[in-house]
Amino acid sequence: MFFSSFQGTDGGIGISNYTEIFKNNYYRKAIMNSLYISLIAAVIGEILSILGAWAISRLSEKTQNTFLTLFNMAASFAGIPLAFSLIILFGNSGILKAIATASHLSFLGAFNVYSLPGLILAYTFFEVPLGIMFLFPPIKEINSDWKEASQVLGANNWFFLKKIIVPLILPNIIETFIILFANAMGTYETMYALTGNNVVSIPIVIGALTNGSLDANIPLACALSTIFAAIMMLLVALGNRLTRRSR
Repeated sequence: MFFSSFQGTDGGIGISNYTEIFKNNYYRKAIMNSLYISLIAAVIGEILSILGAWAISRLSEKTQNTFLTLFNMAASFAGIPLAFSLIILFGNSGILKAIATASHLSFLGAFNVYSLPGLILAYTFFEVPLGIMFLFPPIKEINSDWKEASQVLGANNWFFLKKIIVPLILPNIIETFIILFANAMGTYETMYALTGNNVVSIPIVIGALTNGSLDANIPLACALSTIFAAIMMLLVALGNRLTRRSR
């Protein structure tokens, strides 16, 4: 993929594909959209995952297993089925629009599922269960006796959170964020089913460049894929450095 990215349409070798990507506003927008959607979805997913994992850890063992089974299923619920479900709920002829029309509450039907906010909502549906699955084990290992011991020594709740809980789970938070970001960056089916080519992203453009039509351009798709891989390698390297520091 890397070597093919330097192949030009005339069969020569050069950086014309990369030049085209960074000069063409369409390709730049695809990169920025992928980064923006993935960042927002990963941040929202991370916050809700932390809260969800903490809430589940307070439940009984049997209830925990039930929730984890459901979240394990929900984490795999993406692609076309998820997009179709959201269209049924929030689409132009969806349930929410029908309720809004019947009740004369226009604000209920104002949400556009075929837009960037709709994509972020869709990504959150499978990001949160995935994040909970990764964060639940370390949060569950937090012993309630630690808090009692810190209180005996005169520490308040903020000190306990800052000096004990956060350093303990911070590596897992960083690693989970990287996974959620990468998961969102590589999502293709959900975005394509909801927006088609109306919202461009790296996977959408790569799919268009490799679909076998007359305008297919495999070397350009390889260049975009290389940029995609470079972004993820940079994020993983940064995450590993932060994780080593926190540990």
